[in-house]
Amino acid sequence: MRKITAIIFLNLTLSSCFLFSKFKRTNFTYSEGAHSYFIPILVPKGYIKERTEVDSSGNTILSYSYSSKASYYVAYLVDTATQLQSIIEEENIPRVAMATGAFIYKGMDADMLYWREIRKDNLRVGYRSVPRELESRFDSATNYVAVRPLK
Repeated sequence: MRKITAIIFLNLTLSSCFLFSKFKRTNFTYSEGAHSYFIPILVPKGYIKERTEVDSSGNTILSYSYSSKASYYVAYLVDTATQLQSIIEEENIPRVAMATGAFIYKGMDADMLYWREIRKDNLRVGYRSVPRELESRFDSATNYVAVRPLK
C-alpha cells in the first residue's frame, strides 16, 4: 500500500512540474496612490518583446509581443475609459466569472485570429491576434488571473 501511495504522490508531483512548462510565472506590479500592489500572472512562453509603460494618466500596461503578431497584456487603468482593445459591447456580451465578478469578453477578428479581455474594476488582462493552435495556451494564462480574487 505504501508503494502505491508513494507512486501516486511522485506521479502527481512530477506532473505538476510540467503543468506550467509553457508559461513564465511572474508578477504584474502597479501603483495606486502611494501603495504598490502585485498580481501573480502566467505569461505564454515564446514572446520576443516585453514592455512596461506608464502613461500620463497613470495607467500601467505590461505587454508581451510574439513573432506571430500575437500580444498578451495585463494593465491597471486609472482611467477606465482607456481601451486596450476595440470591443463592441453591444455585439460581445461578456460572461461573468462567478468567483471574482470579472467580465470576460472573447471573439475572433476579421483575420480569424482570437482575442480576449477580462475586466475587473481597474484591472485588464487579455490577448489579441492569437492563432487557433495557441488559443488554449493564451486562455489558460488569462484564466489564471480570472480565477483569483482580484483587488
